[in-house]
Amino acid sequence: MTQVAEVQALGAPVQQLWADSVALALEGVAISQAQGKKVLESAFELGSVNAKESLKYAEELRGRLTDAAATANTLVKEQVALWGELPKDPVAATQKVIAASVEGARKALEVGAEALKSYVALVNDLWARGEQASQETREQYVAFIGKLQAIVESAARKS
Repeated sequence: MTQVAEVQALGAPVQQLWADSVALALEGVAISQAQGKKVLESAFELGSVNAKESLKYAEELRGRLTDAAATANTLVKEQVALWGELPKDPVAATQKVIAASVEGARKALEVGAEALKSYVALVNDLWARGEQASQETREQYVAFIGKLQAIVESAARKS
């Protein structure tokens, strides 16, 4: 057999191997592209939900702080008025000022406690969504690896 005949004889199997390799690569790329799309969609959805929840929390906090500022303003006005009563009845005026200060501190603590509860709930929700997204991504990648493995096994059986 001449060298030309040997090269031509090798050409058909090499071309078939090349075609099979390209087909496998294209199939793998298509599966990878679909997987990438799923991951991006999940990430965008998670980001969107987290942003909405964070904005909701910020709006609630803004409302609480606005209410707290109005309450503090009212308490300050009441205390200023009570200081005007000091010359008339110093003991009663002092007791009222102390009572108003305690009430103001109690309300401030309530606002802080409610804000903290909301913040903890927000963080817990964000964490839970992150864990869920992580689990879903893991499951998607396991399925993805299974598909790639099936492609390789299918190609091995054809050989």
